[in-house]
Parts: sequence; structure tokens; C-alpha cells
Amino acid sequence: MKRVVFLAAAAATLVQFTKYDLTALQTLGCEIHMVCNMQEGNISQAALQEYNQMFPQLHWHDLPFSDSAGAVRRNHAAYEKLVPLLKELQPDLLHCRGTIAGWYGRRAAQELQIPVFYTAHDFRIFHGCLLAERLWFSAVERKYRKQTSRFFAVCPEDAAYARKHLNLEQVTELPDVGLDCDKYATPARTREDILRELHIPQEATVLLSVGTLRMQKRLRVVMQAMTRLRTQEQLHYVICGEGPDMVFLQKLTEKLHLEERVHLLGYRTDIPDLLGAADIFCMPSRREGCGMAALEAMAAGLPLITVRNHGTKVYAEKGESAFCLKGDLVTGCADAIAQLAENKLLRRQMGAHNRAAATSFSDKDRMMQLRAYYQEALAE
Repeated sequence: MKRVVFLAAAAATLVQFTKYDLTALQTLGCEIHMVCNMQEGNISQAALQEYNQMFPQLHWHDLPFSDSAGAVRRNHAAYEKLVPLLKELQPDLLHCRGTIAGWYGRRAAQELQIPVFYTAHDFRIFHGCLLAERLWFSAVERKYRKQTSRFFAVCPEDAAYARKHLNLEQVTELPDVGLDCDKYATPARTREDILRELHIPQEATVLLSVGTLRMQKRLRVVMQAMTRLRTQEQLHYVICGEGPDMVFLQKLTEKLHLEERVHLLGYRTDIPDLLGAADIFCMPSRREGCGMAALEAMAAGLPLITVRNHGTKVYAEKGESAFCLKGDLVTGCADAIAQLAENKLLRRQMGAHNRAAATSFSDKDRMMQLRAYYQEALAE
């Protein structure tokens, strides 16, 4: 039986982005091990339990990695535990998910001569990334490029960089996960039911954000924009997800006196229903590898408020699918919210455009593509 190890800095990365990989590997009869930080607040126990019900054969290993490049001592300590673990497991393939995992995983694989797949969800070399991060990770990527059997790029910019600057031969462009458009086009519950559950007025204009709560998501921008629109009391902001910024966002909500109109829901399993109840999707992130949450919102027929950089360039079209923020983000976000809140026709037009555009990210062939790549690598 072939053995495959997935490595990520956080459990959330593996739970969010490996469904099709695991399904493909199941059909190949592989033994699968998941190595990540399982202790910190990047994902709930409910989410882990749900994933383990889907894939009960998984073997989990807890290593205290951080997805911060600055946590060098901590990540080095985790690396010191990773090497003996890989020696014990002797995997036929290591799949690194994210730049921190790609850094330390390929370093260990180089020492142990393990072939590596690498998916750079947060490839930190794009234009707009912090200069220090960009320089450091450019050096890391060059150093370990020969240890990369196949590079999975989640957007065209990453794929182009890997081919041109890293001279990687096996570069495959795939979004983070395939998109089940039907799932998001037909929610199971009505908007009225969802708003009633959340104690939001039926006439409200509902803003929605979904994802891991961390500083780079810049959800504070949406809250600060709401304070510029004090006369629009019908605005409500729903935030789904968990992460290190939860406490910060709770305190900011209180500081801005938005306790009645900002709803921090934590981890939810009914995202299609929540998208069906929303009017506008907000994702003002500093960086997104692909931004699957925004693609899901498009499949649900929602207009976007986002920043057009890195992965979002693929689908965020100014005036067609999204309001694209730049410069003063808070002012721009407030203006975008005001225009969309006041113009239902514009929301419908942008939503219809997005629903059609999202079909190009369909998941119909994803699992079979991945199965072929894994089968080829494991046969060598």
C-alpha cells in the first residue's frame, strides 16, 4: 500500500483544500497521513469531526507549525519533530500545502529523498506582497525548486512565476478546490429562515464574509466602512469562520458600537444557505491564492467587494463582477456598499454575471485530474 503525507501549517488548510485529493487517493488504495498544527484556533473540533466522518481512514499528527514566516524558532522546533516523523512513516509522496509547509517540508524531503507535490495556496512572491516576505520566499523557492516533483498553482500569476523564474517543468494550474456550482445556486433554506435565526430584520441589506479570521483578510475594513454609513441602519454584516483574529474582531465590534449589526458566527456548515441569504460578499484581503470563498459567492449570484490582486485577478472584473478597492480601502468600501445597498438592479445584474462566470471553475473533472497526477507519481 502506497503512503502519502499531507503537510500544512494549520489544520484549516488541510480541511478546506484536500477533499478532492483524498477522494482521488482513496480510489488508489493509499494510506493517508495529515501533519499540521491541530492545537490553535484555526479550526473548530466540529469541522475536524465532520472531515473525519467523510474520510475516517485518515491518520492525524500534531506538529506546532505557525503560518507566520517570523515564527522561525517555533517552526524550526516543529521541523525537528517533522524529520523523525517522516523517517518513521517513510512516505512514497509528500504533498506540502502552503508556503511554510513548502519551506520546511521540502527541506526535510531533500534530506530524506522523498518526492514532493507542492501547492502554494499563499505564494508570497506576487506583486503587492510585503517586500521582506517576497525577497525571503523568492530565495526559499529557488533553493528547493529541484525538490518539487509537481507544482500546483492556484492562479495564473503563480504558474507564470514558477515556469519563468523557478524553471519548474511540472507546473499544473488548478484553483484551490473545484466548485460545485449547483450546491451554491440552490440553497436548502430560505433567506427568511436564515435571517430569522440570526435575528436580522427581513428588510436588512446583508453583507457576508467567509474564511479563516486572520489579519490579512482585513475584515476590519468592512466594519470601519459601516461606521461611515451611519444613516444606513439596515446594513448587517455576517462573518463566518474561526481563526486568530476572532477576539480582535469581537473587540473592534464593541469599539465601533456595531454589536447589533455585526454577527460573528464562527464555523458554519451551511455556507450555501448563508450565501443565499446575503446581498453582498466582501473580501478585502491583502492576498488570496485563489479566493474560493469569493467564487462560491459568485456561484450563489452575489456581487463582490474585493481587492484585485494575485488570485482575485482571475475573476474580479471591475464594474462587471466586483467593486475593486484600492488606495483608501475604507472609503472605497463604504462607497461600494452604499451603491450596492441602494441599487437592487445593479446587485442582480452583477450577481447574474457572476453566476455565469463561476461555471468555468466547475469541479466536474477535478478529482480525475488529481487521480492521474497521483497515480503517475506513485508509480515511479
